[in-house]
Amino acid sequence: MVYLYFSFPILSIGLLIFLSFISFFISNCTKRALAVTIMLMSIAKSSVIANEVATIALTFFLIILIVFLSPRFTEKYRKASIYTQTFVSGTVVEIVEDNTEADPFVDGRFSGNQKIKVRINEGEYKGQIFSSTNTLGSLRSAVAYEGLTAIFTIRLDKNNEPVVWLYNYNREPYSYALVIIMFVFVLVIGKFKGLKSLLALVFTAVVLLYIVVPCMWSPYPKIVALLSLFVICLVSFALIAGRTKKALAASLGTLIGILLAGIITGIFGKLMNLSGVDMEKGESLLYIAQSRDFKLTSLLFVSILISCLGATMDIAVSIASSAEQLQSANPSMTRRNFFSSIMAVGRDIIGTMTNTLILAFCGSALPLAMMIWGYNMTYVQFINIPLIQIHILQALAGSIGMVLSVVFTATISVLIFKGGFSFGKKQNRS
Repeated sequence: MVYLYFSFPILSIGLLIFLSFISFFISNCTKRALAVTIMLMSIAKSSVIANEVATIALTFFLIILIVFLSPRFTEKYRKASIYTQTFVSGTVVEIVEDNTEADPFVDGRFSGNQKIKVRINEGEYKGQIFSSTNTLGSLRSAVAYEGLTAIFTIRLDKNNEPVVWLYNYNREPYSYALVIIMFVFVLVIGKFKGLKSLLALVFTAVVLLYIVVPCMWSPYPKIVALLSLFVICLVSFALIAGRTKKALAASLGTLIGILLAGIITGIFGKLMNLSGVDMEKGESLLYIAQSRDFKLTSLLFVSILISCLGATMDIAVSIASSAEQLQSANPSMTRRNFFSSIMAVGRDIIGTMTNTLILAFCGSALPLAMMIWGYNMTYVQFINIPLIQIHILQALAGSIGMVLSVVFTATISVLIFKGGFSFGKKQNRS
């Protein structure tokens, strides 16, 4: 099956037929997008750049397929929304009264209340002006001023009259601006490689949001997560490294590494009596789970797989690239020396990558660490807090999985590069 995946030009011919079948079930807009995919795949059959074009075309097709077909299979796990209010854009047209003062604990925040008038910019009440009270505090500091365009909520009171409340600043445009800036830098610096990296990033996000997250509510979240992450590895490495032995070795090494990290999490999570409910926002998920016959037992396992995937992919592709270069420089090297040379590179990588993963988890746990220090907790007291143990488990299990991926990627590289296996044509080097 892995061989077929890496044989993109052959697989693309079969996809042409499949695309025609799928197009009957998707919107007109999607049909046009799929038509572009078909065109790219057709070009890919007879070109020097067949492998790269076919890889990009297949990835583009998979993204479309997941986005439009995932809801058909996952909506059954989603319950109706519990929210009765609507969220709309509105503009503050007048500050009627301002009773706020600077917050003594948080710089740049205010406490008190404001009486304001708001014009709704969209929806059922578009153009209408409502009076509202904006209450501020340390945890909520959406300060209103004339001309502010923000997000407001509208709900109906017991008399069926609309009540408007300032929900939050409209931060969405700034997020889009950051995305555009990142895309520009990646494209300018990375050029065609950058384009493929961005496509891999989009594919990863789509798989996580449209498959992994919805299927966490399904009866088989662990299996779905493992298969999804393996597909992410295959597609990402195929885009970045091409249809090569290096990509296959890195994919398999990554999968084994994150799987071992998940197994370690499951074993020690059981020994330490930890579960998904002990994670941040786990209590909120518990209330949802009670109404859906859902268990949080897989949450901790899957979160470990996702959190250490990036670092493990990074270290696996570095090891596989080293193996490819060693084989190119000295094809007659014995298997023992070949493995030893790869491991020498791996040991250098382990030091920095382990530190990177540990620091990432420490950064996310910084507010918790500050709370522990601020309250002057004793060691026995704070070390047994479930959330502390989860952060420790995530950091250490992820690091162990990442370190073991070095060994397995090196072993797989020896088998692939020295074992006489054939996975497509040799990639041209400029």
